[in-house]
Amino acid sequence: MTNTSQQKSIFPIIITCADGLEQPLKTELQNLDITADIKQTGRLSADLTLSQIYQICLWSRVASRVLLPLGKKNINTEYDIAEQLYTFAKSIAWTKVFDVKQTFAIRLSLDKRVQANQQFAMLRVKDAIADQFNEKLGTRPNVDKNPDFHIFATVNDKQAEIYLDLSGTSLHRRGYRVAMTDAPLKENLASALLYSVDFHRTDYDVLIDPMCGSGTLLIEALLMKADYAVGLDKADNQFGFYGWQHHDDELWQSLIADATQRFHSQLERMSQGKMPAVFGFDMDAKAVRATHKNLMASGLTPIINKITLQQRSLATLNLALKKQVNGWQQPLIITNPPYGERLGEEELIKPLYQGFGKRLQQLFANSTAPVILGVLASKVEQADTLPIVEPKTLRCHNGAITVYFRQGLLNKTSEKSLIERFEKREIQVEEGQDFINRLQKNLGNLKKLAKKQQVTNLRVYDADLPDFKVAVDIYGNFVHVQEYFAPKSIPPETAKKRFNLALHGIREVLQANREQVFIKTRAKQSGNEQYEKKGNIGKFYVVSEPTAHNQQALFFTNFTDYLDTGLFLDHRSMRKIIAENARGKNVLNLFAYTCTASVHAGLGGAKSVTSVDLSQNYLDWGRKNFSLNGLPELPNYQFIAHDVFDWIKQNTEQYDVIFIDPPTFSNSKKFHGTFDVQRDHVALINRAMNRLTTDGVLYFSNNFTKFELDKQISERYSVVEITAQTIGFDYDLKKPIHQSWAIYHKQINKNAVK
Repeated sequence: MTNTSQQKSIFPIIITCADGLEQPLKTELQNLDITADIKQTGRLSADLTLSQIYQICLWSRVASRVLLPLGKKNINTEYDIAEQLYTFAKSIAWTKVFDVKQTFAIRLSLDKRVQANQQFAMLRVKDAIADQFNEKLGTRPNVDKNPDFHIFATVNDKQAEIYLDLSGTSLHRRGYRVAMTDAPLKENLASALLYSVDFHRTDYDVLIDPMCGSGTLLIEALLMKADYAVGLDKADNQFGFYGWQHHDDELWQSLIADATQRFHSQLERMSQGKMPAVFGFDMDAKAVRATHKNLMASGLTPIINKITLQQRSLATLNLALKKQVNGWQQPLIITNPPYGERLGEEELIKPLYQGFGKRLQQLFANSTAPVILGVLASKVEQADTLPIVEPKTLRCHNGAITVYFRQGLLNKTSEKSLIERFEKREIQVEEGQDFINRLQKNLGNLKKLAKKQQVTNLRVYDADLPDFKVAVDIYGNFVHVQEYFAPKSIPPETAKKRFNLALHGIREVLQANREQVFIKTRAKQSGNEQYEKKGNIGKFYVVSEPTAHNQQALFFTNFTDYLDTGLFLDHRSMRKIIAENARGKNVLNLFAYTCTASVHAGLGGAKSVTSVDLSQNYLDWGRKNFSLNGLPELPNYQFIAHDVFDWIKQNTEQYDVIFIDPPTFSNSKKFHGTFDVQRDHVALINRAMNRLTTDGVLYFSNNFTKFELDKQISERYSVVEITAQTIGFDYDLKKPIHQSWAIYHKQINKNAVK
């Protein structure tokens, strides 16, 4: 027991933390009115009173240990490390540190640059302490797994240090973690991230974790908001200062009593409604259950009914929150996405971050509230995709994994698409005026419809004038221009001149720079040339399109490497029909290409989605589209690289919705060597109908202009042509770019399609 004067004694103390958390720890200590200096990686130093030492042990959420230095000594790595440690440890006056009747334990940290047997070196430190007691007192203290004194030694390539560990066990451990998920977030790291976004002093009225895992971020935030001293979990017997000669139990107990009272008073206020709205979502039901159990174990039961916990993927995040957004004043979104362990494959992680950021922009587009976003990532380039104004990055570790915390103000404004920005104006282009006038007229007619239907990807010109044979497609902020191959009757120099005039006109009318305009020549294709790689630039751009239930689907497009971009604009309406009919259904997408229709089905709430295509490359593209939309990589979303005819013959599963959009012609390894849609569609549809449930629907579409549906199909099944419903407002219904049908089993009488 110490007296009052001893309470005022000053002790030189080292406070440790995980590498990278030095600044958050310093912030936390400042919040406790404690001044500390960052000494080196993972260590802060401070001269502290006994009361301040207790405050850190009781209140610090970020610190790992509180150490009292007992000595340091230079080390020569060319000599025996263990024997140098023995000599060093023997020089410390251990009989003045603790009594022979008290127990002790040694913990040793060896720098990776030091070559030594850690176990033996630790044993030599123990021997030094025991030998000193034997020499002075004729007896020695015992070593124990739960000792009175924790001795901590560190050795790097230059010096050794020995400390008395006043914290006893690591301060990061909490008592609430009763349920776990894969790769859980360390509690002290979670608190450090919260300090990084000033959670301790900012009056956030909303707290959202869209990928909450076992709930560590939410629980640490709520415990901080509830003024809970995390050291109360260990207050009975787990600290290392109880046997210390300077320990003042009366002072310690008064601090515990004060902390307990503060927690109960604040928790009562929070239960009465003085707390932020809290939302925790995760795609894994197990994670949501784990969060609930951990919340109960954390002592937050009085407010648990005020916390919204739901199993929900990122795909439906906006649906859960959009009705409440405009009432928020200061939201905080903070999360630890599955950066490998839960998601499974690294190439899908960056699209997850990219899509997450874009969905938040959509969610808060009309909100005036400043939104703070904080996201953990395993690679900086993942975090770089997040739309954050003047971002700040904290490099730290979650266990053995190096991670990066990116945080800052959410950039809610995204650049308007070219169709939204278009305004008709006077443009004079010699010899190209007809094209300019027609393009402006088309854009003027399409702009209102595009705004009404929230469409930003559309065709705005398609060889309307005989002298300008090009197709002009807008994809958000980019223009995809396809030059139709000129007939032999047109001199090459004339064709080139007209095309250059068209390009100039496109840039002028849309006010687009050269980097926004991509050019291709479209000639008659053979085999699979339409889908083969033309270049190797590998640049992908994200565009969005409306889908069912007022959602926006996100897609990766590539304007350089292939003839097609990865998103067929003419099937926009068809994809929406699939989404509207997908809820709770098993959906099959044959000739899936980049799985855009599959994404719509997933966003529409399909029970399962199976995508089949011969190209693994396109299916991988499709998987990235799924990740971009926050659709989890789960068994109910399958991507099968296989010849469609062969697969559908072997497969025995039944599907409620089947979509077939085959190529006009392609080389196939399994079906007569080639596939011809006119010749082979009967066999294809028959095989697919064998996989269709009794009350299911098969949507069949193709772009062959001379295609005729065989009478056998109409005789065998109930067939409804839906071409008019699937041709968008930006295409000419009188000259449909594709034809499409809804096909049912005969006993189901269908007169219309939604």
